[in-house]
Amino acid sequence: MKILRFLPFIVAGILLSTFSARANVYATDIKLNGSLSTVTDSGASPVTITYRLNQAATLGVTVSIWQGATSVATLVGGTNFGLNTVVWGVTNSSGTALTSGTYSVSITAAASGFTNWQQISVDTNAGNYAFFPQGIAVDNNTNSPYYGRVILGNAYANGTATNPYSGTIIQDGFYKLNADGSFADEGGFGYGGYTSDDAGNLSTNEMPPQSFVVPWRLRIGGDDRVYMLEWSEEGAIVAFDMQVTTNQVVLDDGGAFGGQLGGPHSYADNPLAADIVYGFINFDVTSTETTNAAVWLCSADYPNLGVMMYHMADGASVTNDDGTQAVATGLDLALVSSGGCTVDTNLDIFVGETRNGENAVYDAMVFTNWNMGVLPPPDIADATGLNYSVSNNVEWGYGCGVDITCATNPTFEKVEDVVIDSRTSPTIVACPMGAGNDDTNGSGIRLLDAKTGAILTVTNLSGDVTESLTNLDFNQEYNCAAWDNVGNLYAASPTRNVWRAWSPPGTNTNTTVAVPQVVLGSVSSTLQITGISAEPIAGGCSIVTITFNGTTTLPVGTSYELEGSSTLNGTYSPVIGVVSSGTSGAIQMTFTSCSTQFYEIKETSDL
Repeated sequence: MKILRFLPFIVAGILLSTFSARANVYATDIKLNGSLSTVTDSGASPVTITYRLNQAATLGVTVSIWQGATSVATLVGGTNFGLNTVVWGVTNSSGTALTSGTYSVSITAAASGFTNWQQISVDTNAGNYAFFPQGIAVDNNTNSPYYGRVILGNAYANGTATNPYSGTIIQDGFYKLNADGSFADEGGFGYGGYTSDDAGNLSTNEMPPQSFVVPWRLRIGGDDRVYMLEWSEEGAIVAFDMQVTTNQVVLDDGGAFGGQLGGPHSYADNPLAADIVYGFINFDVTSTETTNAAVWLCSADYPNLGVMMYHMADGASVTNDDGTQAVATGLDLALVSSGGCTVDTNLDIFVGETRNGENAVYDAMVFTNWNMGVLPPPDIADATGLNYSVSNNVEWGYGCGVDITCATNPTFEKVEDVVIDSRTSPTIVACPMGAGNDDTNGSGIRLLDAKTGAILTVTNLSGDVTESLTNLDFNQEYNCAAWDNVGNLYAASPTRNVWRAWSPPGTNTNTTVAVPQVVLGSVSSTLQITGISAEPIAGGCSIVTITFNGTTTLPVGTSYELEGSSTLNGTYSPVIGVVSSGTSGAIQMTFTSCSTQFYEIKETSDL
């Protein structure tokens, strides 16, 4: 069987090469003719390009049309915060109609920026309202059609709270939003079928609200899935697709501590499990798009658990992995890691200390280059001679033990999360804080230098530094935070009942490449995905439908075949049970999927 060509992709979105620069204003939700899918336009009629800006592009927007690496046309785009539209006549810069081919679209936005950290979100926008928020995450995957999407976790409403700006009932689950605060096209709310939590609470058409902690903290992985920690028992990690239509249990207690999920991927056999009382209440996921995928658990228990690492495969933790302790408590991490743990690609582990008033020296700290930057193998029952180290000593630590102002003006206590602005080269650590012993509502958000732990001050308009302004939104609680791919900070507050976004100071620019493309005429060398959908069914599975445009004329003796792999660079094998229909120019494949998979469509021949 000779392979003529293939197009690899993941169900969550088409994989395309992109380029970007770190900045603050950027375009997301880029659509062609109102769709996130590729446009096939043999008649070369005008194409409507829409996009959303997370803030006004005060220095302008350029929309560029590319054929490969060659720019063929440029257009002046709208610069308004929110939705903008431009029409491309399918011509080059000279006005000449373009020939058959595949064309991509990029949008470059620029802004003069601000002199100080500036809130760029709008509190009175219905999409920015947040009732009892406990988790927030931003999709930073540039190859995803959901790039820039904000996922907000609402943990308790009990069917009575309403959004004051839209009048709708607030539900428990995820609110799906664009970077400008508008609701997602497919609907602003989702619960992914997660109607029974680890404590056995039940609900209908939303996540269970009884325990106030489902959902809790959130992350979005490189595999374009939303990961949720739910704390109804000792802590379970559950993953959802970006449209939040289905769910998969990643890691739980295996039912050993009263949990009801009882999945095969559990921490019940961890040698330190006897110390679990309060459980794991914060977490991180790393490299979920690769074979080095891992989930990190941050414990509320003292003295032994600290930060635990579990390997992942096929979307869940590795079966029988007992977990590996990456950071131990009792030394620099004096008590608990429940204030958050975030890990970069160098395996630098940034940790937050939640408890206050117990004389912890550090409230935020970093343990650098754990295990020389290499994940140790899974710690399974028959494994011997594992080569890894447990971290005890910080590179830097910051807190009331080293902050001389804490005794008279406590501005850094009860850290609820720690998040870094880059997985590869972090420069800023954001620490959202709850209400401590010495303040009424909370200390806002403290920003620290990721390399030194030094305070990054927020100044007033005259440039004078004031202690109360070293924190964003001082005297308000913030439970969770996230960074987007271009350096803006997002956080949710239960005292303000909003999620907010801030832009750092400085002139900036950023380029976003659209996922959909424009195909003119008959292009026989590339398969074009035109639609992907997933309909959830029982058992955490989904019925997946993929539609694509093949060659105009399929040669005799050839056919299309779907192959899948649990990792992008893994071994692909035929997917069982695929039902194909349609003609060679418009083909549909339907099959059942019960885990996150990468797929490729191959045109094959027996000749």
